[in-house]
Amino acid sequence: MTPQDRFERTLALLYSAALADAKWVSAAAAVNDLTRTSGHSLGYGEPRRKGEPEVFLARCFSGRQRRKDWEDLYFDRYWGRDEAMPRLRTLPPGELAHQADFYTDEEKKTSPVYNDFRRVTKSQDGLFMLLDGLDGCGILWSVSDSAQPGGWGYDQIRDIRRLAPHIRHFVRVRRLMADAEALGASLAELLENRQSGIIQLDRRGRILEANDQARALLLRGDGLRDKKGSLTAEVPAEDVELQRLLAAVLPLYGTQAAGGSMKITRPGAGTPLVLEIHPVGGMRTDYRAWKVGALVLIVDPASRSRIDPALAAAALGLTPAESRVAVALAAGQTVAEISRAMGVAEGTVRVHLKHSYRKLRITGQTELARRILSLEAIRGSSRSP
Repeated sequence: MTPQDRFERTLALLYSAALADAKWVSAAAAVNDLTRTSGHSLGYGEPRRKGEPEVFLARCFSGRQRRKDWEDLYFDRYWGRDEAMPRLRTLPPGELAHQADFYTDEEKKTSPVYNDFRRVTKSQDGLFMLLDGLDGCGILWSVSDSAQPGGWGYDQIRDIRRLAPHIRHFVRVRRLMADAEALGASLAELLENRQSGIIQLDRRGRILEANDQARALLLRGDGLRDKKGSLTAEVPAEDVELQRLLAAVLPLYGTQAAGGSMKITRPGAGTPLVLEIHPVGGMRTDYRAWKVGALVLIVDPASRSRIDPALAAAALGLTPAESRVAVALAAGQTVAEISRAMGVAEGTVRVHLKHSYRKLRITGQTELARRILSLEAIRGSSRSP
């Protein structure tokens, strides 16, 4: 297999894994093989001016396996003690930096994180890269030590930089699919989704189908239009960029598709739409897959649900801690992710959940999430004049 073949195979696995959780380990193994590293990790979270960032997702991979034990070890023992974390705020997005540069010479002798955790995970000579997420969130891509004799080589750095925009796209699309509770959904099921606007394009770039949210937006001409079956942007310069992205996501036969994102200006609206344009592949069990070439995921930052925990507490009779857990759960976070964000044990999160179930007379997480999401109507009416 040539280097280009390995690169294109890695992209294909990443794009499939963005839509289905079961394929993530295979994609991560391909990333490690391509970059010739011992492993890597991905984190997605919201930075804060003071204190630790709120982490929504964290995954570690070594070789061809996920290392959940390393994830638990880091957040249980080292998260609040990692000297590198606050210093990472100075790293410009898309710039590669050596992890060792984020520790002082003294810390390299005494830091438990650097001397224990990074030694065990083979990342003392690893690399950091920050990438832009959605809604002001950030992506931290942490690459472990080089697996090549002699350390980092030019070809490795080149491949890491080349892969970075696709890693960014992968995480952003996964986050959107998780927020919409659509990971692993079939193409037909995506059209029934009401959490995000979704447009399906055929392999010539023509609009095949759109869900209700996307269809309403196209009918309004709210930055995007259906022009005789083709997706176009109202602003000419943005339409040029949109057509470029569509050409990349739907390339000529024999060329690997590449996803991308852009912003769309809306007349009279303060915030632009965000488009995540994603190639469809590896969904051959879906009867529609042979027709659909790409998905256009439409994000309206102004309308994304942000339930205030104080509102949940007042409306449902929950304590502040119980409401924070319930709101995070409704936003798609797992118990482990909630415990890390709140700085408490997973057992404490489960206790808060049990208390919420008892107070609301419900039996599980799905019902609790529905109760929280139903508060969106209250939130909306409180903003009305």
